Amino acid sequence: MLRTFREHHIRTTELLDGPWDFLKDPSNVGVEEKWFERFPHASHSMYVPSCWNNELNLFDYEGVAWYRKTIRMEEAQHVRLIFHAVLGHSDVYLDGQHLGYHYGGYTPFEFVIPTLSAGDHELVVRTDSTLDRLTIPTKHVDWFHYGGIIRPVELQRLPDLYIEQLKIDYELNGCDAVVAIQVRISSLAKTELTTALTLVEGGREIHSEQVQVDAGQTVNCLVKLRWTDVRLWNVGQPELYTIQARTDFDDKMDRIGFRKIETRDHRILINGSPVYLKGVNRHEEHPDWGFAFPAKLMHKDLDIIRELGCNAVRGSHYPQSPYWLDLLDEHGMIFWSEIPMWGAFLPNETVSEPLFQERALTMIKEMVGLHYHHPSVLFWSVHNEIDSRTQEAYEMTKRLTTLVKELDTSRLITYATMHPLEDILLPLFDVIGINKYYGWYEGEVNGFKDMLQQFHERAEQMGAGDKPVLMTEFGGAGIFGDVGWESRLFSEDYQAEIISEALAIFRHDPKIGGTFVWQFADTRGDLKSNGGFFRDRARSFNNKGLVNEYRKPKQSFREVRRIYRSWNDET
Repeated sequence: MLRTFREHHIRTTELLDGPWDFLKDPSNVGVEEKWFERFPHASHSMYVPSCWNNELNLFDYEGVAWYRKTIRMEEAQHVRLIFHAVLGHSDVYLDGQHLGYHYGGYTPFEFVIPTLSAGDHELVVRTDSTLDRLTIPTKHVDWFHYGGIIRPVELQRLPDLYIEQLKIDYELNGCDAVVAIQVRISSLAKTELTTALTLVEGGREIHSEQVQVDAGQTVNCLVKLRWTDVRLWNVGQPELYTIQARTDFDDKMDRIGFRKIETRDHRILINGSPVYLKGVNRHEEHPDWGFAFPAKLMHKDLDIIRELGCNAVRGSHYPQSPYWLDLLDEHGMIFWSEIPMWGAFLPNETVSEPLFQERALTMIKEMVGLHYHHPSVLFWSVHNEIDSRTQEAYEMTKRLTTLVKELDTSRLITYATMHPLEDILLPLFDVIGINKYYGWYEGEVNGFKDMLQQFHERAEQMGAGDKPVLMTEFGGAGIFGDVGWESRLFSEDYQAEIISEALAIFRHDPKIGGTFVWQFADTRGDLKSNGGFFRDRARSFNNKGLVNEYRKPKQSFREVRRIYRSWNDET
């Protein structure tokens, strides 16, 4: 499943899920030997979508691997191939011809092939999951280095005139809205064509016009409508509108929610009312599925998070599945979306590298494009735990935040810092996130009090004293089942104790606008026997989850549930 609703009723779509021929290429000889023209015999198949590291004998494999799938066309047609997420570097070939390259991991990329002939066609994908000093994330990152085609591959059959994009914007004045709907119609025809363009909301026609498109050209149609008494989306009030753009040949549907996001008095406001965020950090990861997270498990995760009393989720640390965001939209939950720039071990010299910055800018563009219509998304986050004390970090961050403002002015720009008392980036953001682990990596839990007092004073001096502050990471590890008479490191008892004490401190600080416990579930760590990083990860897992990797609750889950459910959303 791509979404919780159908995006097309007229356009024919097909998921290429299932077994693909699969080959490792540890020596990286496939391009030189032209595997894209003559694919070697593959003794192994790999299910798509999946992570290869979840298969036998591939657990530790990081590097190049190739996939092949035969697609059949019963007649010549225009085709759109969408890869909804492939980890790392991707080169795509069709019948031996290079369609293009993409770098990323958690956002879609696509190719339009005009008039693909009838018959069988060979689709080949070269992937490379290798992390290095210029990849995002870089080589040393606190999650497992999975590889593979992790989200579906979709084949769409396009008409001569097809809807390339549907983009919906609005401006709210109370419960009245000016809605701007942009429909981009592209031609793959050899002659001029005319079509009716109809816009439909909730089964009701709201606009119709005739559109003429010259051969091989693109037309942008912008329709502005005034709606009165719109139902507003809010926490626990998931009011949604479905809008369809339809032509004589094609259609496209998407969904929005009307809400206004502001900040005032150290709080996040939705539709003018303050909301205190009660959240968790969630990796979209499971030991049996990796990042190829099934929709059924998303439903279970959401049920558990709602049971916890949360109204918010931080998407740690990459754009997560649109299906997951659909669920959050439908349940009135807040989402924090970020790109996978994890910086605890990010060399400062790397942030000045042009390639590194260009990759980050591209990831931001793709993230915003992917999640633009989801009302649950309140925050665009540009990085996590980089060295935010340097001028190099400031210059890069300024580029990233400037781009976000160009792409979307309706949401808040944020980040998470691990250097709150030395950070020089505070004025660049709408909201500041702080990651600190008193009681675990440093000192006692009470250390939060002095740190926050110093931070608020410093923020005031920097002209950022009015910005909402969120505690975006805190907590400690607790190994599931390790309980006893005393509270000690790695026990469930100690984990529950330090989290509950930290939450009490944050709730009594009027300048803290919300909390995101680290983390929802235990996740697989990147441990190597010959490596010097993350040696504190017992069981090879980051054990800071409120539930274990199989979603079984720890004492900390019950403690956070008690606390979160005792708090009102509004302050």
